[in-house]
Amino acid sequence: MAREMRVVPVAASAGLVLALVAGGASITAVAAGRQSSFSGRAAALERVWTRDVAVGVPVSSITPLRRQLQRSQDLSASWWSPHWWGDTGQALLDQLQKQTNTAWSSAMSVARAKAQVAVAGWTQLSTQLGSFIPASASAEAATWPARLMSATTPDELIRLAQLWGTETGTARSQAQTAQRNAQKAQLNAQVAGYGGVAGLLRAAQGAVSTARGDNLDAGQVPSLIASAQSQFQSGGDATTTLKQLVAAYQGLRSLISLNDNVASLQQPLLWTIDQAAAESTPNAGGFQAQYSSLQNAFRNASEAPQLTTVQQQMNALTATVNQELAANQCGHGVGGGKVITLNLTLQEAVFYQDGCAVRGTPITTGRALLRTPTGRFHIFYKTSPFRFVSPWPPSSPFYYYPSWTSWVMEFASGGYFIHDAPWEPSGEYGPGSENSSGASHGCVHIQTPTMQWVYQWTPIGTPVIITN
Repeated sequence: MAREMRVVPVAASAGLVLALVAGGASITAVAAGRQSSFSGRAAALERVWTRDVAVGVPVSSITPLRRQLQRSQDLSASWWSPHWWGDTGQALLDQLQKQTNTAWSSAMSVARAKAQVAVAGWTQLSTQLGSFIPASASAEAATWPARLMSATTPDELIRLAQLWGTETGTARSQAQTAQRNAQKAQLNAQVAGYGGVAGLLRAAQGAVSTARGDNLDAGQVPSLIASAQSQFQSGGDATTTLKQLVAAYQGLRSLISLNDNVASLQQPLLWTIDQAAAESTPNAGGFQAQYSSLQNAFRNASEAPQLTTVQQQMNALTATVNQELAANQCGHGVGGGKVITLNLTLQEAVFYQDGCAVRGTPITTGRALLRTPTGRFHIFYKTSPFRFVSPWPPSSPFYYYPSWTSWVMEFASGGYFIHDAPWEPSGEYGPGSENSSGASHGCVHIQTPTMQWVYQWTPIGTPVIITN
């Protein structure tokens, strides 16, 4: 029996072929569209990269992106390639677009940072030398923040940074020159006050001599004097050295002044302590010991902190002694009424009324061979003014020229007076003055302003008690 065969109608076979052809055409159209879209975006990226490099994005940031695109199969696949049937290539393009944006942002940030550094440099310059910067430069710099905000490309920012750096450098140079000129003018004015450079050097050398004589630290003044002299001799610029010398010299003068102030406290303090000793206050002996310690500290002080410490201690001791004198003012066993006591060892006079100390003062009594007598006396003669005439002939070592005084009070026969002595410096009174050239010939010298008060305070008959 023969096999029955299935015959496909011709019309049916033709339809199948047409269907297959139609399906292939549709896929090809999709692939072609994908390839075209990819190429279009890729070309756009290339244009963006070219533009970005042109306006300042570093080539090193763009080159890797170009290479990545060139290596991509998407770019090499033709439109009829099966590659496009399953891949659009858009993921790669999206990634490259993101990296492109990042490269742009990074380039802008780097460039903006450079511009901001330039702005910061100007701010620092303004802080340091603001008063010396030309007004036109300051006005120009005031526009920088707005220009920084309006810049739209890395190149623009870089150009601004370079421009501003140059302008800052120029302004700095101009400001430094102006500052130097101002300093020179100021220095010239200061030096003129000393009589010029030569006068300044003489004054500084004099201060060094004074400081060394007072055991003070002269600091940098000696070396600066030597440097200035050397620079002048060699024809160098001594401006900086002279400026430093002026400052150092002024500092040394302040140190000398402080030393003089402390020195001026010593004698009044000693006189106050002597009064306490003459009145026999409870702590008079301790005051003497403290004073001796302060004298040693003062002699050894060579710098301002040491001198300041001594000054504070002297002021404190003065206050303590005065407090003790006030607390022990009365109760002295010298008798009633007004009484004058003279202590030859302390060279101190104390004036009492009804046992209360009214006033104390340093004195100068008789010199060697002509000492003031000790004992109990009284005032029996007063006059103002009075002319002393030497009872010794001109050939005698005790002779003195006729001398006028304002106030005298005689307390012992033979010409023993309490009186002022205009010829004796006020600083020579007190302990040891009886052995000085200003010592009396047996009388008692009292400083002129105090003697005026003593003369008015003392009536005839006032007791005078003189002890060693």
